Amino acid sequence: MVKKAFFHYYIFFLLNFLFVGCTKDVDFNQVNDFEVSPIVETSLIFFNASAGEFFIGGNELSIVQDFVVLEVFNNSFIDDNLIKSEFVLETINSINRAYDLQIDFVNNTDQLLHSFTVTAPASPTNTEVTTKHTEVFEGSSLVAFKRTTKLVYTLTMLPGLPIDANTMGKIDLKSKGVFYFNYKEEI
Repeated sequence: MVKKAFFHYYIFFLLNFLFVGCTKDVDFNQVNDFEVSPIVETSLIFFNASAGEFFIGGNELSIVQDFVVLEVFNNSFIDDNLIKSEFVLETINSINRAYDLQIDFVNNTDQLLHSFTVTAPASPTNTEVTTKHTEVFEGSSLVAFKRTTKLVYTLTMLPGLPIDANTMGKIDLKSKGVFYFNYKEEI
């Protein structure tokens, strides 16, 4: 008896939802306009070195430079649909020496398109000091960013206590690119 009453209530509520439920007119023309706006994050540069690695052959190495080739931007999809980009940089310094980190964005003829510098403070107690920087590319800076084929990063030790093979601490650098796309297609 209880099962039969439950079944009747179930049918009543089901029919009630079916006939009284909210409805909205469906616009079938919206299928003709497709738009998606994904956000993609990817690692770009990473570097870590102990303080002793800045002491080579009995001499302090005060400038370190390297580069990363970026072939991903040679793509019409990115050129047409990238609407904003962010270069997010984090440095961790536990060396008792401040340094500048310069990031250069260059094209295939090594022409400088964009550049910025971040200063990481010294760590007198050899504890980790974190510095974060976000470089945003929109408008004309985004146009330059899309033409970038190489990132050149230069780490320059600033004046301070000398570094030798026994100096404590390390430097960690990591960065990521955050890419904002907007893709539209009319069908």
